[in-house]
Amino acid sequence: MPSVEPGNTGTYRFDNILVEPAAHRLERDGRPLPVEPKAYMLLLTLLRHAGEMVSKDALLDSIWGHRHVTAGVLSRSVSQLRHTLGDSSARPRYIVTVHSLGFRFIGEVQYTPTTVDNTIDSSSTAPLQQLPAQAQALNGQSEAAQLPYRRRFADGDPFLNFIDLQTCLGQLANWAALLPPGDTQRQAILSVLSLESARLRESGAATPSLVYRGAVLAALAGDRKIAIADLRQAIDEGFRDSLALQRDLAWRVLADDEDFRQQQQRLDALLSDEQTLPDPSASC
Repeated sequence: MPSVEPGNTGTYRFDNILVEPAAHRLERDGRPLPVEPKAYMLLLTLLRHAGEMVSKDALLDSIWGHRHVTAGVLSRSVSQLRHTLGDSSARPRYIVTVHSLGFRFIGEVQYTPTTVDNTIDSSSTAPLQQLPAQAQALNGQSEAAQLPYRRRFADGDPFLNFIDLQTCLGQLANWAALLPPGDTQRQAILSVLSLESARLRESGAATPSLVYRGAVLAALAGDRKIAIADLRQAIDEGFRDSLALQRDLAWRVLADDEDFRQQQQRLDALLSDEQTLPDPSASC
């Protein structure tokens, strides 16, 4: 198996799956695959060392940054990643466990580096040393702006940290739900939703609302099992917006699904119980 060049640029392909680190893309046949940030980082690490055994300690250090986490956290991410990729620990096609040592990516990986057009119109530019000092300073401060926008977006543009995009994400999701499954605009919207959801999770904003948005994204992507599992998790963690299940059009395709209706009923029951709880301050 050819060695895979490391880095955050370029694209990786194996079977019908595409991975583009700079845009935080994970797609199968052009359709986004929902994946948690840590599981995505795990996939990138294994792809960059495809064919090689990566130890558990190395994965924990590179993904969780020397934090005090147990091997069980790593096992959970591996399990999630296998589920997303449609892989199996019993009959692995992509990720094989090296007993008590680590993991190895065994799929056939094709890496395509990003090509950059270095052609520059010399008539419209000037060497940096010929610019005024103030212009040179501004040029240095805006260095990030010269990178491709999707790269800056994936890395987490600081300006976006001041914006609450949840309302916008909900509107985009409803727009996508109205488009046919194979529509290019729908796929583009799902890519944006997946990217922004991952960015918000990485920023530490792992709230029940974000878990719920992940469920909506999975429903739009046609992954029923993940959609219902994420919805169950969101409810367990405190999601209580029962109107969202009617407002978000992504759930129309699951309206007659028994498991989805059970989650609706469970949410209604929790809301009913919480509304009837006695006020603790009344006895004070």
